[in-house]
Amino acid sequence: YADPINEDFEATSAMYHKCLTECMSRIRDMKQQGEAKEKRVGIMVASHNEDTIRFAIKMMEELNIKPEDKVICFGQLLGMCDQLSFPLGQAGYSVYKYVPYGPVNEVLPYLSRRAHENKGILVKLEKEKKLLRRELKDRLLGGKLLHRPKGDYLPI
Repeated sequence: YADPINEDFEATSAMYHKCLTECMSRIRDMKQQGEAKEKRVGIMVASHNEDTIRFAIKMMEELNIKPEDKVICFGQLLGMCDQLSFPLGQAGYSVYKYVPYGPVNEVLPYLSRRAHENKGILVKLEKEKKLLRRELKDRLLGGKLLHRPKGDYLPI
């Protein structure tokens, strides 16, 4: 059979976006048909890619799928891409952080693959540190060091 691995990052992203479009279209169709809650389908957009997150949000808007429908959530590995996770959560989207656990000999290959897939992680970490420094500075200068955003959203 044909090798299921995409040849590059761009091809992988294109395939992921195609799958997201198909899943979200089906969710929209079920919503329009008034499917009962117990028959709802939900998906997790599990990505550290900012372009994919933007793509998913744009598709949700185009297909009239609202965050409060609670059929689409976002997920990232704990400690990665907090600059994406926190604003999503504050905007009302369901966001999950996951922690791989298990025997080291099973978890390490998984984490190695994630690191390999996210080769730009050091750039992302630098960006995240820059954003955190800017936030701390803004809070210090604004007298809101211990400010807590309104958090009345209940995730599913």
